[in-house]
Amino acid sequence: MTDTQAHHDPAHPDPEPSLAEQAAAAGPDWKWMAALGAVMILGGFFAFLNPFIASLTATAIAAATFLVAGIMQVWMAFKGTDGSGSRAFSILLGVVLVLFAISLWVNPISGILSLTLLVGVFFLAMGAMRVWIALKMPGREGRGWMIAAGLVSAALGVLVIFAVPAGAVGLLGIFLGVELLSSGAGAVALALAVRRLQ
Repeated sequence: MTDTQAHHDPAHPDPEPSLAEQAAAAGPDWKWMAALGAVMILGGFFAFLNPFIASLTATAIAAATFLVAGIMQVWMAFKGTDGSGSRAFSILLGVVLVLFAISLWVNPISGILSLTLLVGVFFLAMGAMRVWIALKMPGREGRGWMIAAGLVSAALGVLVIFAVPAGAVGLLGIFLGVELLSSGAGAVALALAVRRLQ
């Protein structure tokens, strides 16, 4: 019996490897990961410096996403693999997505306003849902924090909605900047963890 077999206890399985350990085992170059994180962080700072251009960029990305989603929806409807049970409805949904994507490209300013309003509604809905879920679980640990987070999200959603159209042109850019900064910081942190493990 080997030492590995002798020390393996089926009742206490080995802990799951961390994300950094999995990445190190896969053998990625941590330098490329760190470079990607640095580029995203720089992009986040540029988004904060010029939120209007960042908002236009976010609108273009959203338009491309809606276009791809619409084309895939129509294709799956014709193939009968969308699972909706109504081919006509699926095709109509795909066409609406494609038309919405085209409208975002044709009139990006209106697209910024529409997307910002959707973001505000999303924050408001998510905040209300968090508060409702927290109220349904009395006595649970962390209930107060969940209610507070829900109220903050709902308040942010209301502020975004009331900011349209006066302050909408820069809000999407600020959201994009926050996303790039957080994602970039996460990528850099993961790269440094991989470096320590390699």
